[in-house]
Amino acid sequence: MKGQQWSTRFNDVKETIQSIIYTWNPLSLHASEEYEYEATWILPIVYKVPNVESLAVEITDILNQSFNSTLTKEECIGIAQQIWKQIRE
Repeated sequence: MKGQQWSTRFNDVKETIQSIIYTWNPLSLHASEEYEYEATWILPIVYKVPNVESLAVEITDILNQSFNSTLTKEECIGIAQQIWKQIRE
């Protein structure tokens, strides 16, 4: 893939992740761009982890660090499944 195509693919995947998280909106934020930074961090992890459970752990850590929240892996497993299905399957 050429640079332009990679950039477009990256942005599409990041926007998909951001949209999924915003629809879930575990922290009741009011602007969809609130999760843009977190989506950027989650994107490469989606391709590195071996399964949905590992992705849930990573999402939990990222959101908790970004927002000083106390989400659990159990709370994030559903969103991890949605992201996995959209990106990896």
